[in-house]
Amino acid sequence: MLAEKPWKLDAVLRLFLGVITVLCLGAGLGGLVQHFTASWPKGQTDFWLLVISAAFMEIPALILIAFFLRQHNITWKDAFGFHTTEPATAVAYGVLAGALFVPAGWALESLSGYLMELVHLNAKDQQIIEELQDPTLNLPEKAVLGMIVVFIAPLAEEMLFRGLLYPALKQLGRPRMALWASSALFALVHFNVETFMPLLIFALVLVRLYETFQNLLAPVVAHALFNAANFMTLIFQDKIVHWMHPT
Repeated sequence: MLAEKPWKLDAVLRLFLGVITVLCLGAGLGGLVQHFTASWPKGQTDFWLLVISAAFMEIPALILIAFFLRQHNITWKDAFGFHTTEPATAVAYGVLAGALFVPAGWALESLSGYLMELVHLNAKDQQIIEELQDPTLNLPEKAVLGMIVVFIAPLAEEMLFRGLLYPALKQLGRPRMALWASSALFALVHFNVETFMPLLIFALVLVRLYETFQNLLAPVVAHALFNAANFMTLIFQDKIVHWMHPT
């Protein structure tokens, strides 16, 4: 069972409010970028919008988390259990969980797409998915997006949703509510109907990993591996399709 943490829900909600505020500032800056880069190719504009989004979401989130932990006089190791389980063990189980969920996540996403078609809903890809499918994306741009998707986003999101929000909700005395509420919010913030169900199930798996090992490294690694698999699939989509359907 996850050890009790020294922070309350109201403090975590203030942290989330800070992240949202900075994100809104980034959205405003993104609007200015779109205005002044109207003559640029769409792919190049979208790339910089994604970079700005990361600069005003994941990176500020990590900075705000650092201030949050300092206010509560707790180290990163104690806050997220980095010393609780042997790192190699946490990483190994994170890799295993991520690898097992990749095909399950793809199957759930396909099922979601099929159900949406039945009710005549059109699935819209996330901006980063559309950008990764852009054939004009060069290698340095792919590397930057890969760094955001595979390393920065999983770390920031796991610390926010599993590391801080979940324990704060659980300590209200409603563990099931904490499990489902934190997982549903995680799925919702990706703003994609088709991926809501697989991300919700994945979040439940990540919480179970954290509860089992009490080391946030396990869900961070699982999340990173899942993102990496999706990233590589999108990057090499044309080659994969050609390999599966040679002409």
